[in-house]
Amino acid sequence: MNVVFFTASAYGVKCLMSILKIKEIVVVGIVTTQAEFTLTYNDGKDNKRMKNEVLSELHQISDINGIECFEIQRMNSSDTYGVLKKWKPDLIVVSGWYHMIGETIREIPKYGVVGLHASLLPKYRGGAPLVWQMINGEDKAGITLFYIEEGIDSGDIIASAEETIEETDTIATLYEKVGSRGIELLKTYLPLIALDKAPRIKQDYSDEKDIWPQRKPEDGLIDWSKSPKEIERFVRAQTKPYPGAYAIIDDKKVIIWDCTVENIQGGGIERV
Repeated sequence: MNVVFFTASAYGVKCLMSILKIKEIVVVGIVTTQAEFTLTYNDGKDNKRMKNEVLSELHQISDINGIECFEIQRMNSSDTYGVLKKWKPDLIVVSGWYHMIGETIREIPKYGVVGLHASLLPKYRGGAPLVWQMINGEDKAGITLFYIEEGIDSGDIIASAEETIEETDTIATLYEKVGSRGIELLKTYLPLIALDKAPRIKQDYSDEKDIWPQRKPEDGLIDWSKSPKEIERFVRAQTKPYPGAYAIIDDKKVIIWDCTVENIQGGGIERV
């Protein structure tokens, strides 16, 4: 099965390297962004300049494996469409991608477009799913391999994998655990797609309240009216490699990378 892989992230590179080892898969092209690009989110209300930190690495992978690498200028442009038509993929796989893929692109491969989303869909569709799950005190997180269709993370589910959110987890350790499970999903289910035997489960995404927005650095401001445990989770959810939770003290921004909850003299009163 001929596959085109879309990515502009370090995790996406890990997924790509894993896919290159699957015997049923032939990667015929890599699509990435230019060195700098604009991320548009929250229904077009917000824009953020981004850097493609893995661009040179992707070109190295491309050269070593004899695979063409295409840097898009616009996601759904005629140029992008033309390159993909030339490559004739049976499937497009997306991981660590920041742009909505339009219908004309999705219709090119006969098996469609699949991607990974770091939640147990249909829960936590939208932006920063693992951060939101940790902030909200969920016991479980996960990752889902699904078909990308119109709408926000609303396509048919192929499979999901679950991970426990431990009290000692930071966002970095949770990403590592969940990311490993995502690679396992790719290894297991891409060969089944090639054999036309992969599951395809309709989502019940009627709950529009379960779509979460992308987060901005200013969203890390600590609300001290929250309970100590809520604040501690909030800090763990936004620590490195993210910009960090913060407080304003004497008109200065103080970033808090780590904190603990203590019981004051055994009296049942907690503080952070």
